[in-house]
Amino acid sequence: MDPTGLLALKAVEKPGYKTADEAFPHNGKYRVSGFPKDSLHIACIGHRTRLQNMLRTPGTDQIEKSLLKQRFANLSAAQNGYIEMQKKALTKEK
Repeated sequence: MDPTGLLALKAVEKPGYKTADEAFPHNGKYRVSGFPKDSLHIACIGHRTRLQNMLRTPGTDQIEKSLLKQRFANLSAAQNGYIEMQKKALTKEK
């Protein structure tokens, strides 16, 4: 994951994350499960797309495919964990 996504992990833990929520538009294009689609979400979505494309590549052996599938699942788990962090940060500040 790029360093920008890692900065989002630090930002969600700081007081004032509510400001980020207010800064992002509230239509679905800019939200993930109702939370701001910030740099971590964008990085996860982009990397998941690259993994899907690599899985479609002919000639990839089964061991590599199983690793790619596991990485794909790990990204979904990481993104869900981040959504929980966002939820905690936004409900704490109300």
